[in-house]
Amino acid sequence: MKRFGDFLVNSPAALLLGGTTVVLLVLFLIPGLHPIAWIIGLLAVVVLAGVLVLWFLEWRRTQDRIDQLNARLAKAHAAIGGVSLSPVAEDEPSADTVRAERIRELFPTGSGLVQELRVESGFSPLPTALVAPLREFLDEFSHASFENPASHFAFMDLYRAGTALTEWLDSQTQDTAGKLEMAPGDVREGGWRGFAEAREAGQRRIDAFLSTRQAFERTALENDVLG
Repeated sequence: MKRFGDFLVNSPAALLLGGTTVVLLVLFLIPGLHPIAWIIGLLAVVVLAGVLVLWFLEWRRTQDRIDQLNARLAKAHAAIGGVSLSPVAEDEPSADTVRAERIRELFPTGSGLVQELRVESGFSPLPTALVAPLREFLDEFSHASFENPASHFAFMDLYRAGTALTEWLDSQTQDTAGKLEMAPGDVREGGWRGFAEAREAGQRRIDAFLSTRQAFERTALENDVLG
């Protein structure tokens, strides 16, 4: 029905029939033309018959055109072969997860720098090789950020704590046979008192680094950044 209605709206025959109907109605309403009303009626029948013939021809021509277009469309679809979607790995990790996993790789809790700092009470001679991941972390993540806000804030706390610890190591320790050691009080400006103050400052930075490392992993787990 919709197709037929569209056909009538766009059909010249329908327009001709509508115009003729209006003209004949006007003629029928004129009193002086009543004696020849039969002629007007005959004319209306002729016009109606002609309109019906035109409608039939237009309908056949339109349907043939539609059938041709449908056939061409089906042929084009067959040539294209349909649209296929590329498979997407549902378990592909997010950028936040990749970064968090990298941090956990650099600072594992059961080995390396974190374990060494936890075991020792206060700063003790530290193997130089254990500090390499800390320097790598600061270099690799100097411009990094996390999309998850809570994880980003925890990461920034960890980064600042790592920076502060590295600055302390660079200023207060020296490499002796593969270990970072603090200069003793007898060769240090400020003597042993200066040594004790520097050692306490170092311990505070160690504690801050360990606590922010733990807080970052906990935050990442709570926000599904880490599994």
